[in-house]
Amino acid sequence: MKRTLLDINNAYIFFCASLYLGLFWSLHFFWFPHYPSTLNLENYYNAIIPQTTTATKFFFVTIPIMAVAIAVMLITEWKTKFRWVPIAWVFALFGPVIIQQVYIERVNDQFKAGVTDMATLQDLLQEWMFLNDLRGIILTLAWGMMMYYYIAKARQNTAYQYAGS
Repeated sequence: MKRTLLDINNAYIFFCASLYLGLFWSLHFFWFPHYPSTLNLENYYNAIIPQTTTATKFFFVTIPIMAVAIAVMLITEWKTKFRWVPIAWVFALFGPVIIQQVYIERVNDQFKAGVTDMATLQDLLQEWMFLNDLRGIILTLAWGMMMYYYIAKARQNTAYQYAGS
């Protein structure tokens, strides 16, 4: 039962990592490439603010749960060679949150206040996307780290099975 609960705990981390990663890859590869040429002073607000507000509300719930799951992983892996995974996850989780709270919120506040100059809008879009790309890089590395963790754990368990037969 304990192993099953730990698997569910770690699966939640991987689920959130995948969800988070998918959001930033989608933003970078599908939505943002069109923003500089399609967004203008009349339509930028509806293309950015409702979506970021919804995402913020969603991650306001999922990230604290993920932090607890990472703490559980840290406790259970502390005496193993995998302890570095949850330690690295602390930075991988809070790095994007800090970028959001310290830098992106400042840009979002300018968007919300109303941009009245097209050059300013383009500059803000570039800054906003650069900051989101930083978050995407961190989360890509974190997702890869979780994939490594699962593969290494599976191989470790398979090696034990073969050694025991």
